Amino acid sequence: MKQETMRADDFAAHLTPSSEILSPDEARRIEPFFTNTTRSVVALKNLPEVIKGALFSRYSRTAKGVRRLFLDEFLPRHDLGIVAHAPSVDTTRAEDFYRRILADYGDDSVGELGGAHLACQDVSQIAAKAIEYGRIGISYLEKSSRYVPFDDKVNGQYRYYRPRKILASSLGDDYVATLDALFDAYAQHLPRMIEHLAHVYPITALEFEDAQTGNVLRYSEIRDDDFLKSAHTAYRHALRARACDALRCFLPMATLTNVGVWGNGRALEYLLIRLYADPLEEIQTIAHAAHYELAQVIGPFVKRANDDKGKAFQEFLRAMREHERELARAFLAEDGGRRTEDEGRRTETCPERSEGTQEKVTLVHYDADAVERVVAAILYPASDLPKTEILNRVRALSAEEHARIINAYVGERKNRRHKPGRAFEHATYEFDLLLNIGEYRDLQRHRIVTAERQMFTTTHGYTVNDDVARVPEIRAAYVQAMERAAALYEHIARTMPFEAQYVVPFGFRVRYNLRLNLREAYHLIELRSAPQGHPDYRHTAQAMYRALQAVHPLLVAPMQFVDLAPDVPLGRLRAEMRKARI
Repeated sequence: MKQETMRADDFAAHLTPSSEILSPDEARRIEPFFTNTTRSVVALKNLPEVIKGALFSRYSRTAKGVRRLFLDEFLPRHDLGIVAHAPSVDTTRAEDFYRRILADYGDDSVGELGGAHLACQDVSQIAAKAIEYGRIGISYLEKSSRYVPFDDKVNGQYRYYRPRKILASSLGDDYVATLDALFDAYAQHLPRMIEHLAHVYPITALEFEDAQTGNVLRYSEIRDDDFLKSAHTAYRHALRARACDALRCFLPMATLTNVGVWGNGRALEYLLIRLYADPLEEIQTIAHAAHYELAQVIGPFVKRANDDKGKAFQEFLRAMREHERELARAFLAEDGGRRTEDEGRRTETCPERSEGTQEKVTLVHYDADAVERVVAAILYPASDLPKTEILNRVRALSAEEHARIINAYVGERKNRRHKPGRAFEHATYEFDLLLNIGEYRDLQRHRIVTAERQMFTTTHGYTVNDDVARVPEIRAAYVQAMERAAALYEHIARTMPFEAQYVVPFGFRVRYNLRLNLREAYHLIELRSAPQGHPDYRHTAQAMYRALQAVHPLLVAPMQFVDLAPDVPLGRLRAEMRKARI
């Protein structure tokens, strides 16, 4: 059966239009380096790997599209060695080789020998999470809600996805009005939040670290003009970052974002298969668009994503998803854990507990013999005994001997990057987390875990962060916006449960189940409790640490870079000082 293909003009009409505006001359200049100059899904080509990596790194910290960013900040730099017209390369033999190996012999591992960069621009948060689901052989960078405000408009419209199925329904006008109101509130209160934070954390009360000398001085003690200038710059950026952090709770899942993807051919093929199998039209359209662009740079690697075998795989994934829903309906109570519309949706944010008896962080399972397993794994590589014999001998050791072995193995950790070795992967833990969606977006970036989440709904209520709670007019606007969004969600979900997710703001909570080993727990908890982190996920990391400490104090004793401070005023200040002095 001949593989079905989709021409660019077939899917272009359904993609969110690219917000980049390029002149004919600009489009001509960048054409050698991109698979198209107008669409919102585009792949990179003819660029060295180091430049593609640097470009995607900047891509996550700017409101610019990838082509505009390349044009403004990379193409003019002659020191990068980018030529105006990329040389043509005959890749016929290489493509024929991969086509034969992949199609004729089915050796999937060959697909890991090549890769591509893909930029997915102006996609919804729902689509971004679908894109970012893969774990192995693939990497992502997404537009930050901390460094880039979401208050701008394109052609008079806020940047959010408008699903045709909803717009064509009787709720279409309500959808647009409700999401416009969310963005209006975000844009209106962003300056007010910055003003409030400047009042709470005046620059004169803060200390600043000179990134060049390491000296820490109070603002009034700074005499060096360059140091003073850096302090003002860092202060402004830190204020804005915290304000964006506080107000992202208004943003709905329809909010448009940019996602930079690098993956090997095998991972990208599976990405396409998953996207093709998704129930949402937006994500299926992105699958067609991404497949079209990737076919131009690594065609043989992704050829099978939508051929007969690919379609069979897609159907398998669709059936699995439907079976999950049928089984849940059959074996779990229809109202299990759900709230009625009249029950209070508002909850106050606190470090470890949410409203009522619902735990924000619940340690569901841990290995009772984790200490013995870790100690045995430490001793195994330097021994010639079988694992069962080592375990038997370890069980006969005292707690003091276990501690001696663990402490010697970990050694002296000078910073959080000095993580224990693979022996710590022999202890596993399962957490059930009830997080606001903004917080989930941060924590789901940890991919060396076994993780699943439930759908984005308004079922579990929403959180009110401390900064929003302290400004009465912002709090009142937030409560009103959340109640309005929740009411619309309930109406849409009755007939369009998947599409209804677009309406849900980041402030609402989602259940996220996480199984991870101890080594990854060191990485996640120490990183996410750092002072520069978002207050919400800092609280979660701290609660996870306390849960592990309660069951395995010996194993977490070397986890010494956990910051347990409840809140850090302008936690981004130190990092911003380093950037300002470079």
